[in-house]
Amino acid sequence: MSIVVSSFLLAAHASTHQFPLPVTYDTIIQSPIDPNITISYKQPSPGTCATAFDTQQQYSGYVNLPPFTLAPFQQNYSINTFFWFFESRVHPETAPLTIWLNGGPGSSSMVGLFQEMGPCELVRLPNGTYATQPRLWGWDRSSNLLFIDQPTQTGFSFDERVNASVDLGKDYPFMLESREDVQDLPSDAPAWRFLNGTFASGRWVNTQNSTAIAARACWHFLQGFLSAFPQYNPGTRPNTTVIEPSGVNLFLESYGGLYGPTFADFFEDQNDRRRNGLLSGSSLEIRLDSVGIVNGILDTLTASISVANFTRSNTYGIAAIDLVTYQNTMSAINSDGGCRALVSRCRSISSVADPEGICSDALDACNRAGFIVYDKANKSPYDIRFSPRFGPGGAIQEYLNDANVMQAIGAQVNFTQTSMAVFQAFSESGDAIRGTQLASLAELLTRGIRIAFIYGDA
Repeated sequence: MSIVVSSFLLAAHASTHQFPLPVTYDTIIQSPIDPNITISYKQPSPGTCATAFDTQQQYSGYVNLPPFTLAPFQQNYSINTFFWFFESRVHPETAPLTIWLNGGPGSSSMVGLFQEMGPCELVRLPNGTYATQPRLWGWDRSSNLLFIDQPTQTGFSFDERVNASVDLGKDYPFMLESREDVQDLPSDAPAWRFLNGTFASGRWVNTQNSTAIAARACWHFLQGFLSAFPQYNPGTRPNTTVIEPSGVNLFLESYGGLYGPTFADFFEDQNDRRRNGLLSGSSLEIRLDSVGIVNGILDTLTASISVANFTRSNTYGIAAIDLVTYQNTMSAINSDGGCRALVSRCRSISSVADPEGICSDALDACNRAGFIVYDKANKSPYDIRFSPRFGPGGAIQEYLNDANVMQAIGAQVNFTQTSMAVFQAFSESGDAIRGTQLASLAELLTRGIRIAFIYGDA
């Protein structure tokens, strides 16, 4: 198979700083199994994400869930979840379906698409523009792929659309507190620095604030997607009208170590309710064949300790911190008001409500004691061999904010690689602290779901 660079290029760097162009979808339908769910999608222009074969179909767009879909959880906002689907290179009509979710919480799955395992990758040409080319070892070699931007406000997903100006020179330019009113480019600023665009609201109360609620939102999303695209439902076989359970592979990265077991548990619980007549028979059974966790976090306390150990001793032979820094870090973790003690107190709280903010304090303590070690060492958490500047690049941000690219994929808001609204919502709830996923993983194994762990440099 030859690799041919796509001709879908950005005309100039300045063109990345525009509002989304008006979008026309090829199809807008109500879900056949739930008329409250609307699916709007189109087929992106060739080369927006160049695939190995022109015959591979791809679709992108939104699944809309109206307010209060996630009852009994409070949800007085609309959920517009962006997706990008790609057919397998071979036999897509019988290929498995692999769902990919990046972590964060609040990190766009477009990172996985363009920088990790998607069908295409970005290349920068000598004139400074970007193009896409097929990825030789993309997972579409043997599976249909579905990339989802979740929770709400992640990536291209949104609750409501708001016009604003962002200063890309700020540390967190897209967060609500950093936004400015739409304005002309300041005369003393370079063209790349300011972006006038349309964004999600930026309000942290307008997104899911826990893994449990995100799981419910994802289940409803899949009910809409699989009902709109029954030909890619692994339970639907050619030449038959019988719909079998949807055998899918769920792969998640980083914070996905917490997402994965909870999502799978909820999907299986919904399957049980459906079989017992407690859930509408028109709903689709979503049966997971496997859950894959890539560089995932399963327990925040363990992760904090592991970070300290890794930055001191690793297979690269890099002692990124000295012995004193390491000992001080471990002392902070094990102190009375440190990560270990606060995590224990958080997990003893029986109610989801945490009026004293213990869980939030625990997360802050663990981050300060463990993960900030990378800052002290002046190393990247993505690869300890490099400086902090190494990580998901700005190329994705630039490419996906081009007005023509956004129009091609049906995006209604500008692209945000990381949503601070989602991150803040999960931080406020202490979601990362409340438990470990080891027991949930064991339960999945008893249900016959395969578990895969993939660890290595990002």
